Amino acid sequence: MKHFEHILNMRDLGGLCTADGSMIQAKKLYRSASLGSIDADEKQHLLGDCRIRSIIDLRTTFERNAQPDPPIEGITNQSIPLLPAKSLGLTFEDGNLGELLRGAWNPDDFDIRSLYTNMVDEVTAPRWRAIFKTLLNSDNTAILWHCTNGKDRTGVVAALILLTLGVPQAAIMDDYLRTNNELASQRMKTLERVASKKAQPGIAEKIGSLLEARSTYLQAVFDYIDATYDGLAGFLEDICQIGIAEDDELRKLYLQ
Repeated sequence: MKHFEHILNMRDLGGLCTADGSMIQAKKLYRSASLGSIDADEKQHLLGDCRIRSIIDLRTTFERNAQPDPPIEGITNQSIPLLPAKSLGLTFEDGNLGELLRGAWNPDDFDIRSLYTNMVDEVTAPRWRAIFKTLLNSDNTAILWHCTNGKDRTGVVAALILLTLGVPQAAIMDDYLRTNNELASQRMKTLERVASKKAQPGIAEKIGSLLEARSTYLQAVFDYIDATYDGLAGFLEDICQIGIAEDDELRKLYLQ
């Protein structure tokens, strides 16, 4: 986005259309990567032009301590770590690239789709309730949520918020996959770092699946919700405590 040189993968979700012909309002819902490197001008743009008053930090304590969000007067920052403890170590965002390069961690040992489905199992219910409570309490201002790269956790939160508001899955998938373009240069730098460390043969090829947004990952979330909660309505009611009244309020707040 314009004005945000130090924030990767940032975008306003405004303008996406719902199945019934409505549209996500501009300057209401933002997603991004880490904010740790922003400067004073960017802070003012977040507060002024973007109208952001709430930031949801989806990262682990490890990540927040390594690169904390800077305080911005007028904006409330909430820590809502989305990944349960059993999922830690499955993503470079949690700091395990070094382990991979030393040969202490093997990317073949797991299916990355499990990382995604862990984000919507019953253990995460308190986090989802906190996320949707923030959406409902926005007081007609904007919200930004982020993780480290704005890819996995941020992508799942964006997808389920958009799905709740009635955006078709195809459009949601397009926004999710846009991350690959947004993070292309960062992905290349990571691959170059792997090469420079003389990692085990074949490692560079194996980590491609961890550095990309792939449709099969997000589809795993949709499929898990359908199978486990009998669809989105069940997930919203059972996990997020969002019923008909809350759903109507969300649409009033974020659609036009």
